[in-house]
Amino acid sequence: MFFAFYLKNLSAYQEITIQKDSNLQNYQELLLRINNSITGEDIIPSIEKNIYNINFSNTQISLNIDIDNLSKDLYAKNINHNLFFLNCSLLENFFKLNNKFENCPNFNIQSFEKDSYIYLNFNENYFRLDKFSKNINLRSLWFNLLDKNKSSYQLSIDPSNYKKLEYFTGLEPKILSYEQNKLLLDFESIYDNKQINFLVNFF
Repeated sequence: MFFAFYLKNLSAYQEITIQKDSNLQNYQELLLRINNSITGEDIIPSIEKNIYNINFSNTQISLNIDIDNLSKDLYAKNINHNLFFLNCSLLENFFKLNNKFENCPNFNIQSFEKDSYIYLNFNENYFRLDKFSKNINLRSLWFNLLDKNKSSYQLSIDPSNYKKLEYFTGLEPKILSYEQNKLLLDFESIYDNKQINFLVNFF
């Protein structure tokens, strides 16, 4: 990767392609699916303001979502949300245990001593989310994956992670220096240093 959610141009738009299924056949079902993949609250008016170029075919739906404006809108309203991997979270079975998606996160149960825990799995990485119970809500775990509080700081990362950082934050942090194979960035985000490092190293 070379130097170069809020995603970068297309002016912060994310291109989404969804396969049609029995619960996704029209515009209203599309809005509901997007809403339910992002947050537990009703944000359909915000979604409608930020989706463009919707195309329905016999087998799939494609659209663009302005992640930058949508995220700012939800953050300003103090609505807990998660806009990562929308192509994944919009899948009909994303919020189910023990999926085996190749290019998406999966929720898995792992046992440790006498207890079982829910992990988020992506590639070879596993992150413990919560102790397993029959009433666990995977959507809630996903929506609460990271705390969101705007902060400013300097961040040191591997140059190869710069594009990934742009992808997850939608920002182009200012590069302050490059020393010992590390970029020092001037960074302002709703995620703190620890959370950003989790994102670039886990996903």
